[in-house]
Amino acid sequence: MAVNQSPEDMRLAHSPSEYFRAPGTVTTWWDPLSESDPDYRHWFQRQLQELLSVIQPRGLRIMDAAAGRGRASAACLAAGASFVLSADISAEMLRLARQGILPDSQQGVAFVQTNLEDIPIADGTFDAVLLLEVLLHFERPDAVLREIARVLKPGGVLVVTTNGANPIARLFAPPKLGPRPASSFRLFAATCTNEVMTAAFGFLWSRTPVTARLYRRFFNVPVRPLYPWRVRALLRQAGFRDIYHRAVPVRWLPREHRWIALNTGTTKPSFRARYRGA
Repeated sequence: MAVNQSPEDMRLAHSPSEYFRAPGTVTTWWDPLSESDPDYRHWFQRQLQELLSVIQPRGLRIMDAAAGRGRASAACLAAGASFVLSADISAEMLRLARQGILPDSQQGVAFVQTNLEDIPIADGTFDAVLLLEVLLHFERPDAVLREIARVLKPGGVLVVTTNGANPIARLFAPPKLGPRPASSFRLFAATCTNEVMTAAFGFLWSRTPVTARLYRRFFNVPVRPLYPWRVRALLRQAGFRDIYHRAVPVRWLPREHRWIALNTGTTKPSFRARYRGA
């Protein structure tokens, strides 16, 4: 979101993958579950529990893609997943994820540092993949979703959550706290500006050197507007055919969007019924 940029944040001049891989970037700023932002932390934890009640991890092989501190990985293990792969491009976040998972659970989890456009895993490995609150940060979200479809088993489940659009909803959401705070109005203004400029100048406003420098001046994380119709199109292009969408509101406007997408293959009517009722 729009905040003043410190000199070390000039990493954003490079690609999003280089930004998130760079030492210090994620651990000092991009941790959405910062202990100093209790509202967002509570919201994420509630979101995670509701999603796990839908996919029912017990006995499943799960990949937590862009795992961050590994909170979703730990929750899947606690819910009985047979194996969890915690994958992230940041070595620092994977180190923190290892520290946050209880030693008794370590035998059921593995950690891999990887770019999600090229996952070093065999085809058809996982029953489910979690991709929470990160799709809007990828330079090539289509490539990421194709790779996820490849590592899922036929009929496997992808869980995606997104925000990053609907600037009016930002006015009704709580302000961002933590080391880089921003008021609700500032988040609204940043989202409006990013939507207009991304439409005109592309992701990171990169079509001209001047607009690219402006993006780096006002934003310290790569982020794109991502509306539901665009997410649905990306999922279909990646080969997902059975797609369920739910908007979760703040007041009367969506604060987030949740997606359950099933890979090509036989799907279970019981799963459809469970998600529609969630």
